[in-house]
Amino acid sequence: MTIRELLIVGVVFNSYWLLAVIGQSHYQWLLVICLLGCWWFYRDAWRFALILGTAGISMDIVLSLLGLFQFHSVVLPFWLVMLWLGFGSFVWVTRHIIVVYSSYVVIGIGGLGGMLSYLAGYRLGAVNWPLGITVTALSLFACWLCFSALTLVLIRRYDTQKAEEV
Repeated sequence: MTIRELLIVGVVFNSYWLLAVIGQSHYQWLLVICLLGCWWFYRDAWRFALILGTAGISMDIVLSLLGLFQFHSVVLPFWLVMLWLGFGSFVWVTRHIIVVYSSYVVIGIGGLGGMLSYLAGYRLGAVNWPLGITVTALSLFACWLCFSALTLVLIRRYDTQKAEEV
């Protein structure tokens, strides 16, 4: 993947993120179309997205049930489920670049980036943080450090399986 392709994929995912967070229930149909389009072009992305998305959705459900954050309607809205599947697809598409970097760098950036994305969602009014910014941000940072480590394990497991098939 060239730098240009990486930038395009990054812009597409960030647009998808904005559509999910700002549009919430208004543009769910467009999120589904975008996700299906991604899975059409990247045939194996759906498997990885379902695995990683399930892990992320589970994390968010637990954090929501613990009262770390609250959504306006249900424990976990559909747009957030779609966001997790989109994130899993984004990781799939960029996995070859992710594994080039040190695990510590990837986990650190993942922890910070994950926490900042939730902070942005909070600032945009998509989620409430009943425990306050400091407690929630630190908790999310810790959760995303662990989630980023899990993501690396899943990527490497896939790479190992593919290498054994060849």
